[in-house]
Formats: sequence, structure tokens, C-alpha cells
Amino acid sequence: MGPFDAGFKTKELIEAGVTHILDVTCRAYTPREEYFKYMHLPLQDGTGEDIRKHFRITNRFIRNCLNSGGRILVQSVNGKSRAPALILAYMIESEKHKLKDGLAMIRRFVPEVEPNEGFMQ
Repeated sequence: MGPFDAGFKTKELIEAGVTHILDVTCRAYTPREEYFKYMHLPLQDGTGEDIRKHFRITNRFIRNCLNSGGRILVQSVNGKSRAPALILAYMIESEKHKLKDGLAMIRRFVPEVEPNEGFMQ
């Protein structure tokens, strides 16, 4: 999980074993498709955004990555709301974590994570 600029650190991502990038930044950039498989979703970080309608496809993308032995970067503008919300959705569906427990687990690594209230609902 990380902010927009994390996706530009190609060497570091490769060294970390990242093979897939789930990008929900709504920002245009040139993807490094020779190194990573991408999914781009134009999600806004607002309480009116219906993020739930994307869970099936994002969970499938994450699951396919992990099942193939890959590692994934989920990136949003600051890496504090949209990215963790999608990671939580995966943790809840695939690993059967409770929302509160999953959020606490993520905050052990990134204490400033704060998905917006609409995403938490």
C-alpha cells in the first residue's frame, strides 16, 4: 500500500517482488507495463463514492496476483484512504477478518491510515 509516487519507484518495487499495481489515484501517468500488471480504477476519495461496487473486481485482481506468487502495490493519492479501504475489503472477503481487526492490523504498519467514513460504511 502506498501513495501515488510509490508507483514510480520501479527499481524498489522490483526488488520487493511487486508484480501487480492496483492504481486508484485518478491521476494520469505512464505505466511501466513491461514490469507490472496494472488495474486502474478512477475512484474519488469522497463519502459519496460507492467503493463497494468495485470490491469484486479488485478482490479478484489481488487474489489472482497472490495466487500466482506475485506481490501487489495498492496505490492511492496519499495511501491513507482508498488503498487501505480496498485492502480491507480483500481481508474481509478472502481472509475473513473483521473490519476493526483488519484496520488495526494495517495501522500497525501505517498508523496514519484513515479510510473516509463512506468507505468504512
